[in-house]
Amino acid sequence: MFQRVTGTTDFYPEEKLTQKRIFDNLRNTALRYNYQEIEFPTLEYLDALTQKQGDEIKQQIFVLEKRGSEECGLRFEGTVSAVRMFVAKQRELKRPTKWFYIDKNWRYERPQKGRLREFYQFGVEVFGSERPEADAEIINLAVDSLLSNGLKYSDLKVLVNNRYLIQELLSFTGSKYDQVLALIDKRKKIRTEEFEKELKNIEVDARKVTKIIDCRSVEDIEKLCTTEKAKKEFAIIKKVITLLPRECSAIDLTIVRGLSYYTGIVFEIFDKNFKYRALAGGGRYDNSIENSGGEKCPATGFGMGFSTLTLLLEEKGLMPNNKQELDYYVIAVEDSTRDKAFEICEKLRKKASAEIELTGKSMGKQLEMANYFKARRMVFVGPEELKTNTVKIKDTKTGKEDRVKINEL
Repeated sequence: MFQRVTGTTDFYPEEKLTQKRIFDNLRNTALRYNYQEIEFPTLEYLDALTQKQGDEIKQQIFVLEKRGSEECGLRFEGTVSAVRMFVAKQRELKRPTKWFYIDKNWRYERPQKGRLREFYQFGVEVFGSERPEADAEIINLAVDSLLSNGLKYSDLKVLVNNRYLIQELLSFTGSKYDQVLALIDKRKKIRTEEFEKELKNIEVDARKVTKIIDCRSVEDIEKLCTTEKAKKEFAIIKKVITLLPRECSAIDLTIVRGLSYYTGIVFEIFDKNFKYRALAGGGRYDNSIENSGGEKCPATGFGMGFSTLTLLLEEKGLMPNNKQELDYYVIAVEDSTRDKAFEICEKLRKKASAEIELTGKSMGKQLEMANYFKARRMVFVGPEELKTNTVKIKDTKTGKEDRVKINEL
């Protein structure tokens, strides 16, 4: 028997319906913010996928066999494709350009809880605004998207940082800054002793680094900002924080995001107990448009993973109802009325959802099927009814029965 590929998911009808309802909530939130939906190909040229992404991501790309001169890979996120689309029509698009998408992505890595090789992602991008309000808007959109699925502010932790600020505060690390940043990015995943040991191995003062990234209050972080550059970048992050929900938002200097293209504001959203991976994350990537062949243009955005979100929704008992709603189940009382029942069912389907049994089951079995599908109404088509050109309709919730002319259905 064939097995499902490791790190992928099958969606049976119930799971697919649950997924659709979650996606509808995300989509409707983006539409309320006046974002427009886009879609892009599964494949991208390999040079586009690998540009400025860092060594780790290059190892995770599913690369296709080279055909002729073309080298392609499966996209690992949506931003690369969204940037390519924006650059193609940059001069004719109104600014800011606000897009969103819900689609599959692929990463070749060891599957973990909440992190798969094939995964759905809700992504949002804003092109054309360098103001803190744009950063605040996408973070608020991310939070509202989570709230739209039943979560509360008290369930979440929104952690915000500024890559330019942390770069200025760690300027004493010199050429080793990128190595230090990579260690900070994985600090929550390793023990403190290991973190300090790795800093020592690259000859960086661990106490000095720890003193900076362990600052949590706005006041303490402000005290660290002694240069004009640091003060300027701190003012930006302070402005963003004032525009976010106070109940769950904070500055956290350890949030740096792994991808190398990030600039300025970055953020991640977790469950309040940090039990799972980040529910959403993103930030500024102001150089990506220019690096992709476009004219210089500020940009910011985020991605939200479906897998991790569902883990939290399951824990909170917030997974949507996964039963498809059915308006009518048409029952043929006798074999002689099956053709007419089929005809009536087809007419009902012009205006509502309707089902009819297709394998010749008895009336009793048809009733069982109507109950299984939780049909709102049963339509009984029997010989006595057909003599008067009527059908009997039963409301399954109230038990009330009515006779209705067939041409009035």
